[in-house]
Amino acid sequence: MNYADQWKTLSSRIRGLMQAAQLHAQFLAIESSDSYGTGKLLFEQIKYINIALRSFKDDFQQSLPPAALDATENIVEKTDNLITDESSSTQGARMRALLIILYAFESEMSFILSDVQEFIRARSERAFLHLQRSIVADTDFRAKWEKAFDDGEVACEKLGAVHLLLHGIWAFKVDAQGARTDLVYQEAATDLINMHRYADGIVLTEWKKVNGRNESQKQFEKARVQAELYAKGALAGIELTGYRYAVVISRNEVKVPEDISEGEVIYRHINIAVAPKTPSQV
Repeated sequence: MNYADQWKTLSSRIRGLMQAAQLHAQFLAIESSDSYGTGKLLFEQIKYINIALRSFKDDFQQSLPPAALDATENIVEKTDNLITDESSSTQGARMRALLIILYAFESEMSFILSDVQEFIRARSERAFLHLQRSIVADTDFRAKWEKAFDDGEVACEKLGAVHLLLHGIWAFKVDAQGARTDLVYQEAATDLINMHRYADGIVLTEWKKVNGRNESQKQFEKARVQAELYAKGALAGIELTGYRYAVVISRNEVKVPEDISEGEVIYRHINIAVAPKTPSQV
């Protein structure tokens, strides 16, 4: 399970605890006593969440975004202090403080993680658009891509990966076993722990070349099937987990399928034409 999936579970537990606390407060307002010890049960649940957050931090300290890791370390420290400090306040006061900071943390953490994903997706989309428009506007750039197209699929992958890296996106593909493969060196991708030092996002892309319009839909499908082999967890906190890109390289524009959603992953289809026509010609 990657950190995004684990966080969904933790987030649900924190929100559920808040709902239970609200219900507890409503009952106290009516009865003004806690004869069944429900407050004590809530405090025990807070302790369990504290333990789960500590495990979350330890398990994903190498992959969480820096802001998310800082927030998690901070909340663990705060909850530790409040849970163990029995000298300055009652358990009820500490429980209320713990509930408030946990609620604030859940909101902050969800924002951090969702914001990172949207940022990487937007930057990836811009990189692909810039690639296509550069082919149109820059004759030297177009000549390189036309040569790569003639040289084959691997040559296109290499040029594409280098272009995406200019936008802070480190693109990779997967092999038959679903392992990450470097697009430039065509070797197993290694030493990715410190990827965040020079890349803003890590994105799965599958590149296919087509020679005729009739091949395009089949190649889009092949790219998508290959991408489905990927089974690794999110890496370095900057991997785009919700989107995967099936990229078809063609001489002229081809019809691009609609997005396909499978589970929590959306497959985006991109066409890069190395000798595109103008919109009026199309």
